[in-house]
Formats: sequence, C-alpha cells, structure tokens
Amino acid sequence: MALSIGSRVGPYEITGPIGAGGMGEVYRAHDSRLNRDVAIKTLPAGFSSDSDRMARFQREAQALAALSHPNIASIYGLEESTGGRSLVMELVEGQTLAERIAAGPIPLEEALGLARQIGDALEAAHEKGIIHRDLKPANIKLTPDGKVKVLDFGLAKAFDSTAISGDVTSSPTLTLDSTRAGVILGTAGYMSPEQARGKPVDKRADIWAFGVVLFEMLTGKMTFEGETVSDTLAAVLRADIDWRQLPAGTPPKVRRLLQRCMERDARKRLRDIGDAWLEIDAPDEAPVVVAAPQPAAPKRAWWIPWAAAALLGGAGLAWGLLHRTPVPQRPVVRWMYTQKEFFAVPALSHDGARLAVTELEGGTPRLALRMMDQREGKSIPGSDGMYFPEFSPDGQWIVAFVGVRESKLKKIPVTGGTAITLAEGLSASQGASWGDDDSIVFSGGKGLMRISSSGGAAQTLTTPDSKKGEMGHRTPHFLPGSRAVLFSIAAGNSNQIAVLDLKTGKYRVLVANGQDGRYVPTGHLVYLRSGTLFAAPFDLGRVAMAGPEAPVIEAVSTNGPNSALGEYAFSDSGLLVYMEGSGQGSGTVMGWVDRQGQQQALSEAQLWGTGRLSPDGTRVANEIEGADQSSGDLWVFEIERHTKTRLTFGGKNGDPAWTSDGKRITFGATVGGKSGLYTVPADGSAKPELLTATDAFPSPSSWSPDGKWLLYTAVPDGKASRIFMLPVSGGAAGKPAPLHDTDAFEAGAQISPDGKWVTYVSAESGQQEVYVHPFPGPGGKERVSTEGGNSVRWSHDGKEIFYMIRSGGEPGILSVGFQTTPSLHVGLPTPLVKAFFGTTWDPSPDGKRFMIEQIPGAEATGRRMDGVDNWFKELGERVPLKR
Repeated sequence: MALSIGSRVGPYEITGPIGAGGMGEVYRAHDSRLNRDVAIKTLPAGFSSDSDRMARFQREAQALAALSHPNIASIYGLEESTGGRSLVMELVEGQTLAERIAAGPIPLEEALGLARQIGDALEAAHEKGIIHRDLKPANIKLTPDGKVKVLDFGLAKAFDSTAISGDVTSSPTLTLDSTRAGVILGTAGYMSPEQARGKPVDKRADIWAFGVVLFEMLTGKMTFEGETVSDTLAAVLRADIDWRQLPAGTPPKVRRLLQRCMERDARKRLRDIGDAWLEIDAPDEAPVVVAAPQPAAPKRAWWIPWAAAALLGGAGLAWGLLHRTPVPQRPVVRWMYTQKEFFAVPALSHDGARLAVTELEGGTPRLALRMMDQREGKSIPGSDGMYFPEFSPDGQWIVAFVGVRESKLKKIPVTGGTAITLAEGLSASQGASWGDDDSIVFSGGKGLMRISSSGGAAQTLTTPDSKKGEMGHRTPHFLPGSRAVLFSIAAGNSNQIAVLDLKTGKYRVLVANGQDGRYVPTGHLVYLRSGTLFAAPFDLGRVAMAGPEAPVIEAVSTNGPNSALGEYAFSDSGLLVYMEGSGQGSGTVMGWVDRQGQQQALSEAQLWGTGRLSPDGTRVANEIEGADQSSGDLWVFEIERHTKTRLTFGGKNGDPAWTSDGKRITFGATVGGKSGLYTVPADGSAKPELLTATDAFPSPSSWSPDGKWLLYTAVPDGKASRIFMLPVSGGAAGKPAPLHDTDAFEAGAQISPDGKWVTYVSAESGQQEVYVHPFPGPGGKERVSTEGGNSVRWSHDGKEIFYMIRSGGEPGILSVGFQTTPSLHVGLPTPLVKAFFGTTWDPSPDGKRFMIEQIPGAEATGRRMDGVDNWFKELGERVPLKR
C-alpha cells in the first residue's frame, strides 16, 4: 500500500516518506487531533488482507502497546484505510545506530552508554514476557539529545512467514509462532544460533543480538556477513568470532561481557540482560605483576636434592601428619525467607543455584525463580497458570502442571518464554521428576506416566491396585541412574512409599506410613509423616532400607490436607528448603474476622476449594476433596449446629454459587470426562441437574436477583480466563455469551443486590484490578481498586464493594463506598483487615464481619520458607550410616 503526500489514514495526514523495510513502508504523518507528528507503517498487502493474520497481529500489538519505557518507541494504534491497514507509532527523530556505525567505530564510553540504554529497553520488555526477536542497529534510533529508542519491539512475532530477501541487513523471516520447529525469525546477521536453526527461542536470543550490536559499535564492522543470506547464517552458526577486531584498549570486563552474550550454547549465555551491568560496573581488574628475574643459583650436583629428600622425607611426613592444619568444615546455617505473594511447593536445581516456587496471583498460580545469590525472586514470563515446578538435570528448564481439574504437563525455560505442552488430559496431578536419561515421570491421574522431555506419546507405568485399597500414585522421584522411581501410594487416609523398577514394571512398598520419599546423595531416604521429615539409611544397590529411621526436621508442610506432595526440596550441594506447616498439612479452616481484624474460629473442619456463604449467613457451601484429589464433592455446612449435608456423589465438583433466595446451589462439575454447570437443592433433597454443558470446567460466581442471569468463569483452551453470561428462563439455560470482548484475564464477576451493576476482576491494565459497570449494559466502567485487587464481593445493601489483595501489595480486605444517586460515585479504597486469607470468603448479612478461609502459617507477609545450608552434615550426624 503506497501512500501519497496529503492522503489520509484515519485522522492522520501523510506528510512524507521515511523509509521501507521487510515489514512495510514507513511514512511521516500529522495527527490533527493531538497536534503531533507520528510514524505510519503500512502493512504488506498480503498481510493486511489475511483476516487470521490480522487478528493475531492485533492481539500482539495490544500486548506491545502496553510497553511504556523511555527507551522503547511507543505503539499508538491500528488504522484501516481504503488501501489496507497501518500501524501508528511514535515518531522518533534522529539517525539510526546503523547510520552512526557506518561513520566509524564508536568510542568505548559512548558505546557503553548507548548499550546501557538498549539493555534497559530489553530488560523492561523481558520482564513483561516480550522478546524483540529482531534487534539490530537499523531498529535502534539515536535522538538528537543522545537518547536511544528501540523500534519495532516484538513486531517480528506479529508477522507470518515471508521469504528472506537477498539483503542480509534487512532480511527478516517472520512468523507468529516462534516455537514452531524449522521456522527462522529475525535478521540474518543478528540471529542467535538457535534462531538460525529454527529452534524455540527465549530472551537469550535478544542477549545474543545485544552482544553483536555492541561488538559492531566498538569495531565499526558487521560481526557476521556473507554474500548471501545462507552464507551469513552459516557464519552465525560456525564462524570464529575475531576478538582481535576489538580496539586494543577494550577492558577485559567488556571483552568478557561480549563473550558471555555471544556464547553459541544458549545454556552458557548470559541469562538476564540486567546482569550485563554487573560485568560493566565491576572494578577494573588489577594488572598482573610479574616478578623480576632472579640471578641464577650456582650449579651443584643433580643428586644432592634427591638425597636430601630421601633422608628427610620420612621425618617430614611424620611431622606433617602430626602438625597439619585442619581443613575447615562448612557450618550448618539456618535462615528464613518470606515474601508478600503467597508461595508454595519449592524446587531447587541440582547445583542449588536456583530456587523455583509456585506463587498465587489472585488465586491464579504462576512460577517465580530466585537465584540463590540474589535477595529477591522474579516471576517467570509465560508461566501463568503453572504450578508444582521441577528442574531439568542441567537446571535450564522447568517442568510443571497447568490447570486443576483437566491439567497439562508443560515445560518452560528458566528464563521464561513460551511453555511447551508435553502431555494433556490429566487429573489430580501431583509431582513430576526429570531423569538423567532426559525422560520425565509424572503423576498423570490415577497412576504414573513417562514421557520424553522433547514430547511424544506418554507411556503408562503404573495402575493403582484397588483390591489393595490403592487410590492413586503420586510424587515420583527418579533414583540415580534413572532405573527406578520412588513414589507415594495414596491409600485411604494414609500414604505409602514404594519403588518402581522401570525395567520390570513392578513396584513394592518401602515405607508403610510415609509420603513423598526422596533419595539423598548422602545415602539416605527421606520422607514425610504427619508433618515431620524422617530419614533412614538406604542401600542404593539393593534398593532397600538399610537402617532405622529418625526424625530430622519438624513442621514441614504438605500441599493440602489430602496431598501426598511435601513442600520441601534439597540440592546435591546440601541446601535444604521447606515451607513451614502445622504438621497436619496446609489445609484451611473457616473462621470469622470483624472489621477490627479480630478472628474467631467457625469450624474445625478442613475444607478445600472455593466456597461461599449463604445469603442468610447460616450455611457454607464448599468442596471437600477425596483422598486421591481426582474427585471432590460439595457439602453444605450449617454454622450453628456444626452439621454437614453432602450434595454430590462422584466426579469433580466445585465453585458453588447460591441463588439469591438461598434455596439452590449452582456449581461446576466434570463427570465422566464431560464438564458443565449443575444446580442442586441446598438441602440435598434431590439429585443435581445439568443446567448446561460447557467446553471447559466452569466456575459460577453470581446469580442475578431475578434468577434470569448466571455469571460464570471459564478458561477456553489456549486463552485467558473469561466471564460468561448465561441467560436462564423457566429453569432452562440459553446460549452463553462473553461479558466482555477481550483477551485479558477476567474472573469472579458479582451482580449487585439490585441487579443493576456488576463488579469483576480484570488484568487489562497489566495487573489484576477491580472494575464496576452497569449490568447487563451498556455503559462505561469505573475502576474500583487503585493498587491491585481480586476476589470481589458486594455488601448486602449494595453500598459497599469489598475486595481482597492477595499479592503485589499488603494482603488484606478493603472496602470501597458505592452510590448511584444523585450520580454514580465510587469512593477510595479503605483497608479493613490486614491479613492473608484464602479464596473462600463473604461478608455477613449485617456487614459487620466476614467469613474467611484461614491458612495455617500464612501471616500478613505471606508464608515462611526455612533454609538449611550444609544440611547434609547435620543429616549425617543425626542418622549415621554403617561403615
């Protein structure tokens, strides 16, 4: 689509051409509404006429538009005109870095200053999970005041594959799906080796390109070039880098940084662009001092030293043995760690350098990674929805689960990126182990399964023996050599630890009462029992217990009242970490908390899942999971009488929502592999009835007072959580429709007591916030929360909106005043209770207190993790081995 001067694209008047490239032509234009100049990039005709590609491009552009950084050129929007589609971007004046390099090498200090700004832009994008994929000097502008602006950030991902041009300086072969094997993405001379091979990429591809760009700034020459694109790619893959081209005065630390960025093996490459400044800001290395040559000693007979040694050797050896300096022993050091986000299920890399945990963001899990030489951890981009992490043997990947009732097994690089699905259609998944043979054994439902870390068909390894009372096989852990696997057998209210011989396929019980057993390199087997970590000598050759057990660590949590998964981990280096628990698992109990923060127990019953208080405040509906966690039934608990009524029998049932009259309960269920919304009388007087079938497990959240609308949340495959409106008339359900047309995360919608408003949680701003707007519409929305929020509720009189902060700020319950007369007014949030609670909560009818879900060990600052350095020394002293 060629544009002429004076033509218009929406409100923008074209004032002149700027340039052209592999992604379209670029024009200068004037925005008459805001009185500013912008850049208009026309999209190729074949691209803009493809509806599927344009839809994908629009979704990608929305994510990129959220990037706001002084070193990143902003995206303003998309416009459609007669000729096609155009992208509206910030107009950046000045020359490109390519033009600056063409004038000659850039002095060291100037080059490092520019590189730091480029790195700041990359770091800001990487933290949001966005990779540039086509970083090169032509995509970097230098403004007249010396500021760097990185252009086309992430746009390479938004384009589908196109042919590589013959110009190696602008030869992007672009694709939306960067994980697809055999697809090249980027510009030839700046591609990382893994890009050139068509392999999956993560942010380390940008770090490679950053090193290439810095190298060119210092040398004034292209690092990799050839007559054709193929020649250039071959140079990227195999050609030696001529470090002699760097200026003679280049400091060793700069050379070291370049070598770490341009390491062909991505596993050895610099992992975070922010770490580049640890190299640059380090003090210069002291010069090597060479001692002056000493005058030659007079010659003497060659045999004299040997004779002296022979005479003195024996005496010297004896004296040395008696007077040798003792080798210092590493002490056992204990430490504690807390963070504001609720976190659980730690995992350590084999070398102990990395710690991964499951974090909860408003009830949605994700993975966080902490380098153990750093104070804080960071969320792993692309890990939303993932939980129960486990490292690969080399520590470069993490395997984890996604989804609760219908889960998948996925792997993701520790640096973040696109999670790769290995297996799906799982349930009640508890644990995975990545073996030295590059296979993964995981809990896939009832029994254990095995799959290659590169994907393929999964192999069933075990099937629980129901005649022996076995309900499920959980928490697999490879033994050294990957010939056998330890695992837990769920059997009634107890667990057993067994070992599976992978060659014969047979298993036998090792410990009659224990769970989550693991082999320690010291020669011990460790396992949990009633919240205490036990250890016993273990004969790896015979694969059998070799001595009596003894307790070694107390108050270690499990991941739920019926979970076999222990919240502890250790590395081969002897580091132990564990989550503190009550000794009976980390299940939850119901309680009351008033507006002054005073808590009172409601019941001693441990519940699991998200429950709700009845409209009259006398009953609680909640899910109680089965011992195998693959099933769960709904119960109604009467607060005053402390009695329970079971409403469902079989399948996976959860997330109840009361009708406004308190007579019926609607819930989500999966029965026989099919999901749907069901309704049942609250007194259990009749069986549940199917209201409507759904593609994914539904979570109902609110009925309208007149019973004509039901709001529920579901997660369509491959998409973010969305809110749906289900019309209901005469007990029959109509066709559901999304509450909003958005790809952003949304959940937990609640209809006001008068039925005229709806409040909900959305991540459209980049973090979860609470919003309100007229129901069912139309009308604009108002933001309720100011610094994050989730788990929203109405007061019974409709004059207050309550919500929780569960992560990203100080946890607690907040209140916001709400009035509609004489006009709509949403007040400022007022903190009521500062504490961390679970997802089951509701205000009482009088609004004076709240039913809450108490989590043992979860204070206002989150949970506490304990660490023990050099734990193997302590373990050997408490449980000595026979010699």
